[in-house]
Amino acid sequence: MKEDEKVYYRARMPKILEALAKKQYDPYFFETAAEARRFILDKINTDETVGIGGSITLREGLGIVEALRKKGTEVYDHWEAGKDRTRRLEIKRKQRATDVFLSGLNAITSDGVMVNLDGGGNRVASLCSGPRKVMAVAGTNKIVDSLERAIHRTRNKTAVVHAIRRNDKTPCVETGICTDCISAERICAALLILLKKPNDIADFTVILINEEMGY
Repeated sequence: MKEDEKVYYRARMPKILEALAKKQYDPYFFETAAEARRFILDKINTDETVGIGGSITLREGLGIVEALRKKGTEVYDHWEAGKDRTRRLEIKRKQRATDVFLSGLNAITSDGVMVNLDGGGNRVASLCSGPRKVMAVAGTNKIVDSLERAIHRTRNKTAVVHAIRRNDKTPCVETGICTDCISAERICAALLILLKKPNDIADFTVILINEEMGY
């Protein structure tokens, strides 16, 4: 991300954090991924179990899975099951009962509405109910100015790029555009719009990073 873009998001951040706080989230802003990673590691106790949602930001941007395990934390990461569907479902179910659930965000509006799209439903489910604590992480590249733009970004950029990364056999991989297909490999089945902190989540932390993170 260019420095002038960082200055732009830095200037807008106070109002964005204020909007999130009004919606009962605990918001934080960090200039670098390294700072955010240290914060997350400090916020999670060694004896707490952690579930990891599908997220490039968490795995590649922050390297949080390896860092948590290095400090002795028990982590449930369904990506490690590969194509073993039975094992993947088993891990996903355990994620909903963890002490902490970590998730990326597909998009967040400047007035604090968060949008996520899911294929299996485990991530959007865990963002609403199950874990005691949730920590959602996003780079400032995920910030948009309306719910309409958040949904459009999620469906027509994030989901398409993920399908390309996975080499899925879906129309969007060929066209670069969501056609609302019924492909067996479609990864966008459940759309979650968080208008405020879900009542079932006791502690919901939102972490914004002034870098380009994920898709």
